[in-house]
Amino acid sequence: MRRLYNNTITAKGSNLRQILERGNPGSVSPSSSLCGFRCRERALSGLSYDYREKLRNGLLQDLKLEDAVDLFSEMAQSRPFPSIVDFNKLLTAIAKMKKYGVVISLGEQMQKLGISHNLYTFNILINCFCRSSRLSLALALLGKMMKLGYEPSIVTLSTLLNGYCHGNRISDAVSLLDQMVEMGINLT
Repeated sequence: MRRLYNNTITAKGSNLRQILERGNPGSVSPSSSLCGFRCRERALSGLSYDYREKLRNGLLQDLKLEDAVDLFSEMAQSRPFPSIVDFNKLLTAIAKMKKYGVVISLGEQMQKLGISHNLYTFNILINCFCRSSRLSLALALLGKMMKLGYEPSIVTLSTLLNGYCHGNRISDAVSLLDQMVEMGINLT
C-alpha cells in the first residue's frame, strides 16, 4: 500500500519525498554520527518520517502546501485515525499559509471520513470562512457547532467580530460585542 501511495506522487514532489526517505545524496554519509543513531538507522533502512514524527518534531513550520496535502492523505489512510489534535495541527499550519479554501476542503473531507470536529477545529474553520469573506458560512458553521453542544469560546466570538469588521458589517460587530457583554464574557 505504501509503495502504491508513493507511486501516485507527482514528479515535482517525488524529489522532495526521495530526500526525506533516503537523505540528500550530496550530504553527509549515513554512517556519520552527526545526527545520532536514529538518523543513521533511518538513512540505512530507507524509512520515511511518518505523520506522527512530522507533527511531533515541528516539521510543519516549513511545510509546502503540496506536502501538507500529502500528509493529510497519509493521515486519512492510516488506521486507527490520528487524533483530532494531530489534524488540527495540520489544519493550523495550512491556515498560516493563507490557503483557507484548502483548510475548508480538508475539514469537509474529515467529516466525510467520520472524523468528528472539536471546538478547536470549528474555530479553525470559522476563521478560514471569515478570512475568505464567507461570513454567512462561518455563521452557519457556528450554528452547527452549537447544535452539536459546543459553546462558542472567546476565540470563536473574537474571530466572528474580526470577520464582521473585515466585511464592513460594523453594526453586526457591535451587536455581537453587546451580546458578549450580556453573556458575561470578560473582554479585557
